[in-house]
Amino acid sequence: MSEQRVSGRYAKSLIDLAIEQNLLEAINADILAFKAAIEQNRALESLFRNPIVKGDKKLTILKQIFGASFNKLTISFFEIVIDKKREYYLLDIANAFIAQYNVINKITTAKVKTAVTISAEVIAEVKSFLEKQTGKKVILETTVDSEIIGGLVIQMEDKLYDASISGKLRKAKHELLNTYISK
Repeated sequence: MSEQRVSGRYAKSLIDLAIEQNLLEAINADILAFKAAIEQNRALESLFRNPIVKGDKKLTILKQIFGASFNKLTISFFEIVIDKKREYYLLDIANAFIAQYNVINKITTAKVKTAVTISAEVIAEVKSFLEKQTGKKVILETTVDSEIIGGLVIQMEDKLYDASISGKLRKAKHELLNTYISK
C-alpha cells in the first residue's frame, strides 16, 4: 500500500476518534507538537524510520518525550501504530492528520514571498484579503527573496499569484520575444 494511503487512513481514524470523543483540538495540538519535534530533531525521525530499533524501544522513547504532555488518546494511537509496525509512517500520518484537520476547519496555508521583510500591518492586510477571497482561515508563511526585486508572490493551494517586479519583467521579456519572433 502506498505511503499516502496508509498515512491518510491512520490520520482519518485518529480524526474520527478525536471528533467522537470531543478531543479534536487537543489531539491537533499534540500532532502539531509532535511534527515540530520531529522536524527540529532529525535523529528522532531517523529513530522511527529505523527498522533495526525494536518497536517497544521506540514506544518507550516516545512516551518519555511526549507522555506527560500529550493526551492519552494520542499516546494510545502512537502505541497502535507502533504495534502494527507502521512507525515508519508517523511523520506522514502527522502531516495527513494536519491536512485533514485543515479541511474540516476550512484552514489553508499561503506562502508569501517578498523582496524585503514586510510589516505586521501588511501581513494582516494580505491575510484579510486572502481570507475574503477564499472564505477560509489563512495561515501565512512569509519568506524574503531579494531576487524578486519588489512586490510579492503568493502561493496558495494550487494557485500562484505573481505580483513581483521580476515576474512582470519576465512576462514583458516573453511578450517582446513572441512579438519579435511572430513578425
